[in-house]
Parts: sequence; C-alpha cells; structure tokens
Amino acid sequence: MIDTVLGLPLHPLVVHAVVVLLPLMALITVVVAARPRWRAIAAWPVVAANLVVLAFAVLAKESGERLLHQMAGLRIDTHVALGSKLPLFALLLCVAALVVAVGRQRKGFTTLAVVVTAVAGTLAVIWTLRTGHSGAESVWGS
Repeated sequence: MIDTVLGLPLHPLVVHAVVVLLPLMALITVVVAARPRWRAIAAWPVVAANLVVLAFAVLAKESGERLLHQMAGLRIDTHVALGSKLPLFALLLCVAALVVAVGRQRKGFTTLAVVVTAVAGTLAVIWTLRTGHSGAESVWGS
C-alpha cells in the first residue's frame, strides 16, 4: 500500500475525503430515501457513491494504522479506537442505501427504509465528527 503522496502521509489526505464525503452522502442518502421521485431516479447511483465513500473510509483506517506504526509516542488511543470503527458506519450507510434501492417500489417498505436510513446517516455523521475531532485534538491539541 502507498504510504505517501508527493511526500505527504496518505492518511491526512484520505481523511479529508471521508470527513467531507461521509456526512454529505449521509444527507444525500436520507433525502433520496425520503423523496419518492428522487428515489426512483437516484437510488442506485447513491448506492454506488456510498461504496466509494466506504472505500475511502477503509483506506483512511488502513493508512492511519500504517502511520501509527511510524509515529510512536503519540497519545491517540481514542482516535484509533474511534477510527477503527468508522468503516462500519460507512458500511451501515451503504446497506441502508441498498435497502432503499431494492425496496424503492414497495409502499410500506419505504417508510421503514427512510427511518433506517435516517438512523444510519445520523450515526455515520456523529461517528465521523467524533473520530475527526479526536484526531485533530491528538495532533493539534495541547
């Protein structure tokens, strides 16, 4: 796996993609789930976009683990614990988007799908914020 890009560690570069894209896709996924017309058009592209974000989340986790071994002595236990679980929340959002796409034609099914998607999106955003904040605190905090 590549550890650097143009001499910079890969982790902070990939993390910025996750910090922006995961909450954005959470919002988009919930909106598409809640709007029948948009659901009919955009459900499968939203699944695909969520898979891309999941790949970035996994890459951020893996590159963070590699960076951790290179930077011994940092007190980042909280960030490591939170960051190791972030791909699971991205996966949860992918599954919710897939449920919406598969069940988009069933009337009773869509209400449950919207609720599940809203919960998954909220959890993904909260976990992203917690993970990002703990990483920023460990690097820039006192």
